[in-house]
Parts: sequence; structure tokens; C-alpha cells
Amino acid sequence: MEDSSSRTGRVSAAVRLTGACVFTAVALLYAVLCGKSLLVDMTATVCSAGGCPRGLGWLLLWAAAAAAGAGLLWWAVLRVRAYRSAAGWALAVLVSLAALVPAWQGFSWLRGPHLTLFGHQAPEGPSAGGPLGSWGEPVSASVIRVRTDGVTLYDGEGRRGWRLGPSPDGSEICAMSAETPARTGLLLYAWDGACGARVRAVDLDSGRELWAKALTDPSGTVAAGGSLAVTATTGAVVAHDLRTGAERWRSPLPPGATATDLLAGPDRVLAVTRSATGAGLLTLDAATGARARQTPLPTGIEPARLVSAAPAAVIAGDRLLTFDAEGRTRRDGDSPYVPSKDDRRIRLGDVLVTAVPEREKREVLAAFSLTDGRLLWSRPLGDDWSVRTLGTGREGRLAAVSEGAYAHLWELDPRTGAQAGEPAVLRDLPMGGGRTALYGRTFVNLDPRGTLPPVFDVAPVLGW
Repeated sequence: MEDSSSRTGRVSAAVRLTGACVFTAVALLYAVLCGKSLLVDMTATVCSAGGCPRGLGWLLLWAAAAAAGAGLLWWAVLRVRAYRSAAGWALAVLVSLAALVPAWQGFSWLRGPHLTLFGHQAPEGPSAGGPLGSWGEPVSASVIRVRTDGVTLYDGEGRRGWRLGPSPDGSEICAMSAETPARTGLLLYAWDGACGARVRAVDLDSGRELWAKALTDPSGTVAAGGSLAVTATTGAVVAHDLRTGAERWRSPLPPGATATDLLAGPDRVLAVTRSATGAGLLTLDAATGARARQTPLPTGIEPARLVSAAPAAVIAGDRLLTFDAEGRTRRDGDSPYVPSKDDRRIRLGDVLVTAVPEREKREVLAAFSLTDGRLLWSRPLGDDWSVRTLGTGREGRLAAVSEGAYAHLWELDPRTGAQAGEPAVLRDLPMGGGRTALYGRTFVNLDPRGTLPPVFDVAPVLGW
């Protein structure tokens, strides 16, 4: 019979052997992961500018610590010859394999979330019509992509749903409404070089045409809001019933003026007008079309663009102007700078979020209240120096894609700018140099070349 000291010695030897094997396995795993991060994942950009993979520094330290621990334990194993037990080796191998699981989890925690391509549609080719824009549905996760030759629905899993083809007369789509109240979208068609010669209302749940009308002397702009479909001719703003197309009212424009942008809300219709005397904001009653107020707008290189009808807001002369219910400017002379030309902006409720370049620095995101024009927050997106696109995130959050040494997907609270978790690294996504729309984790390519997937989704990376 063995005495207790020999039993204790065997247990001690087995523990040393097991520990040595565990630390060796972890050290080898981390060494391989460090090599992959250094040789494959690292960009040419220096680490001080964000070129190092996230967590690489700590991973190198963990690998060195595991290697040091393995060396000390193997010295102890060799000193007492703890390697002569077959049962000890079996236990050591089993425990080492089990230890790789938490070691891998530690690596995943260090590098943070990564997203990669999950599913996509095949590229349409250069013969397809050029993309104009898209509409998204947060609840069903479906997206609708509008091209000059038709409209296509993609469901929440990225599969094609209904498709609306060209107009019966062969004319191409030239413009679309920004809003889709009651799941109704508006399309304008061009004829003989005139955009808006025909307006078409589409039920976005079924892809069915609700109504279509020919317009005379169109100005090429359209809006959907409340229960109205609003278009403009060279001399008037015309409102139709959104679901039936029946004309509700027709309001004349000021003499010599042309409507360049429209937005409709429950109580008012806004029109940006341009004439020889300058630009102006025309406010109309949504129920009757009666003119409520006309306000002059500052001029700039780019034409004024409407941001919101309720509350009323417009970007003109690189300034965000907000208006009260009577159409008066709220912060006259103290309006914040917002680039007029840049389309990287999004409205979430009564908040406008936009990319604003800092002089000789990286771009920042800035959020403004549309009720009074004040700055709510401003922040850079980590070490990244440019904002690629803005979209609607999950649970009403703002989604932002930034680019630097790597591309990241951020989710932020639109009112405070607080981020929800770490930004996810975007890996090997087919995003081109053209515009990209973002709805949750679904991307819509609006690149006109037709060589990229029109729609693709991202999902967490499995593996390294």
C-alpha cells in the first residue's frame, strides 16, 4: 500500500504537468493569433494612427505571460520528472484542450466585435438602370431599392420580393419621395427631358400601383407626408390624396418663382422657391394650400435643402435654419454650420445628425435639435478620420460607418451621442466609392456601375 507522501507527490506531479501543458497550449494559440494579426490583419498604417488590430498589444502581453508560465512549469516538471505518468499525460491533454475555450473567449473579448459579409444579391451589371435611392422598413427589416428602370423589394433575409417594372410608356424614374407615410412611396418619371411628367404612387407592402397621373410643366420634385402627395409645376404647388390621387388643392407660387424642393407634414407643406430675387421658404397650410408665410433664405453655392416639415427646418448657405409654427426663424444670426452639399446626414425624429469636417482634422459627427437649432452633441468616431455613411440602427439608434485604417460600424444614441457597446470592425465588405444606405445591418449599394451587390447583410464573424 502506498503512503500519503507518495500519493501527494503523484498529485503534485500531475498538477505540474497539467499546468505546463495548459500554459503551452494557450501560449501557442496566442502566438498563432498574434502572427495572424501582425501578418494578415494589420494595415500599412502605423499603430499610432489606428493601423494595429484592436487588442493586439494586450494579446502580445498575454502570449508572453503564457509562454513565461509554461517555461517555469516545464522546468518544475523536468526537475521532479513529473512526465512519467500516462494518466498524468491523459489528464493534461484533456485539460489543455478545455483551456483553449476560455483562452479563445479572451481573444474575442480583446479584439471586440467583428462583422463580415453574411448574404448578398448578385451584381446587376452595367446594363441595369442607375440607382436613385432606397426606402427602409425597420420593423420587417426589408429594404426597397429604386433604380431608373424599376423598384425592387428585398426582404429581411436579403431575398428578392416584388418588383415594379418601368412605366408603361417606357419612361425612366428620375426622382422619388424621401418619406413613405402609410407605406406609400412616390415616383417621378421623365419624358422628353422633363423630370416629373408623370407621378406614380406605389403600395410598398405589395408593390402594387395605387394611382398614376400625368403632370404639365413639372419642376421635378415630389414629397409624401401626412395624407398628401405633393408635386410642383412651374407655377404652382399641387397636392393630391396620397392613396387615391385625387387633387386636393393647387396653390400658386410667387410670380417668377420655381419650387426646387418640397416636404409635407401633417399640418404644413414646405417649398423652397428660387427666383431672380433669391431663394425663399414658402409655408402652406396642408389642409387648404393657403399661403401661411414666405421667408427669405440665405444664398450659397449649393441650393437650399429641406430637412424636416415638422418641425420646420432647412439647410441654406451652409447653415441650419429652424422655424416656429408661424414660419419665423428661431435662431436668426446664430445658426449652426452644416454643409449644404454633403448628403451624409440623417434625421431621426426631431434630431439631425450630420458629418462635419473639422479644419485640418478628422471629421466629427454633430447632432442638432430641429426644434430650436441648438447643438446637442459633437464627437469624433474613435481614431477614424472620415464618416462613410449614416443610417438607422437597431432600437431607434443611429448607425454610422467610419473609415480610417479599418472601417467600423457604430451605434449611437441620437440625442446624446452615447455609444452602445464597442464599434464593430467591418471586414471585407463590397462597398464601393458611391453612396451606400444603411438600415440596421443591411447595406444598400447605390454605386452606379452595377458591379457591386445591390443589397448585402453583415453578421458577427465566426472564427478568427
